Amino acid sequence: MGKYNYTKRVELFWDIEDDQRDVFIAVSSLEREFYIILNLKSVLEKIRKNHSKLNEQTSKIYCEIYRGAFRKEVQLGTLGEAFFDSFSNSNFQVDDRIDRSLDEIDVNRVSFRIIITNKNNQILASSNSIKPFNIGKKEEIKKIRKNRELPLFATKISDEIQHPWDVGFENDSDKAKMIPVIYFNSKLDIASECETDDRLTVVIFSYAFKELLRRCLILSDVEENKHIQEFLKFAEKANSNFKVEEIQQQLATSTENEEIYSNDIELFINNAVEKYLEQFQLLKKYESARQNLNIQNED
Repeated sequence: MGKYNYTKRVELFWDIEDDQRDVFIAVSSLEREFYIILNLKSVLEKIRKNHSKLNEQTSKIYCEIYRGAFRKEVQLGTLGEAFFDSFSNSNFQVDDRIDRSLDEIDVNRVSFRIIITNKNNQILASSNSIKPFNIGKKEEIKKIRKNRELPLFATKISDEIQHPWDVGFENDSDKAKMIPVIYFNSKLDIASECETDDRLTVVIFSYAFKELLRRCLILSDVEENKHIQEFLKFAEKANSNFKVEEIQQQLATSTENEEIYSNDIELFINNAVEKYLEQFQLLKKYESARQNLNIQNED
């Protein structure tokens, strides 16, 4: 469940377990459309905790679509009558009331944000920046929803951290439900800057990936945690010479702090982050951003 900041604005935490996720968004590269599924029950429960006098009929829902300077705002009705797609019993149905066209925006790099306002246009709730699932055609949503694919880690805006960003775990009191998370300082705008600056994204996400993976390797009694096990499985697939169990045995028998950074462990982690950067084409985006910067400086 999301935490609340000092403005009493409810933070919608989209990037968690499927049955608790507030928002699911997918983008079709072929149809150039987006599809959105809201967990309206979860959204209402969170908002009511901070806004006891909530008027569902006059509280509007907006989906903000953006990429760089491009912005498009799509209204999704009200909390009393919301517009959203649905998935039930392996059937996916679209809501024809949604203006879902992405126009000329780059579908591979688009981001979303959900905002809920009252009749005075005061923001009652908002989500973090949402990276959608990329699909070819909308029929692929059935596969994603059925398999309940999980992200390796979540991102979350926080008013509790002192640094611009940090890493840690949600639900850290329950090892079965711990979720690896990158936290962004709510007073700064680092998360939004990552959406427009690929160089910053590579620096933060590659370092965060390494640190979160290292912490997951050290953790014990997390065999039942599907988030951490998925993270470790991804790392193992990126390594042909090492198994997670072997790395964990090294860590378990280490008596000196330096052993946490042994050559084998560093190679294992570096291979995993290289695979992560390759999978999301982050290095390619980094190089493109660097070249664009050089061209601007020449001008």
